[in-house]
Amino acid sequence: MPNCNRVEHPVLNVSIGGVTGKRPSAFTLSTDDGFPSVVAHLRYPADEVTGNSGDPVTVAMLLGDNEYLLFTGEVYSTGIHGGYRDLALTDGYKKLCDTDVVAAYRKEAAKVILQDTLDSAGIGKTAITCPAVEIARFSTKKIPAEYCIRLLIKALEEHGHRGLRFFFDAGDTFRFGTADDTGKNDGAVFAFETGKNIVKKGMGWIEVLPVPVRHSQAVSVDGVNLIPARTALTISGIHSRLILRLREAA
Repeated sequence: MPNCNRVEHPVLNVSIGGVTGKRPSAFTLSTDDGFPSVVAHLRYPADEVTGNSGDPVTVAMLLGDNEYLLFTGEVYSTGIHGGYRDLALTDGYKKLCDTDVVAAYRKEAAKVILQDTLDSAGIGKTAITCPAVEIARFSTKKIPAEYCIRLLIKALEEHGHRGLRFFFDAGDTFRFGTADDTGKNDGAVFAFETGKNIVKKGMGWIEVLPVPVRHSQAVSVDGVNLIPARTALTISGIHSRLILRLREAA
């Protein structure tokens, strides 16, 4: 397990439009295993002109000698809030929402339906574990690809396959499956201990210094293996922290 006991101040490396420029005033990232999209923002001084809607974005964090990828996606929107310019970010989930599809299948494998939907949305990087189920009939009117995938999951539930979910990971790879296979975030298992590297602790949650942990990525808390259901990361010059809402590992 990685050593989290040393206090190290995280440093952000941000590339926007393929250019690594001025470091932001703050970066926030929230993930939730019950929702397929992240909530992510970069904050710059109001007079900073970096970043326009549609620009590709990568955000990495330096901790000592190690660099960790935190986010891959694009700028969704920009706006001035007080003395700051805020860049709202989005990952590949936006492509699923922006692409309309019409499904019309008879006696087709669920994996084929899923792959056709992803191809329509231009989703190339995937990690998929799809049940080997032939669906007698799957048809929709013109709907967003995101909703089509939700309907496919419901159809698979009717065949007894539960716990399926989808989302995009830190590298913007589309992941589909259950918590036992590709329906979880991969990464190092960080160990947190009371009195060492846990800043605050409550019923079902802890606050620690920033490390690269997203929902469903296993962690250890006081020697107990747990799973983050939700994460809220903040990296700024004022206060950097990671809050984990935890549940028991299956």
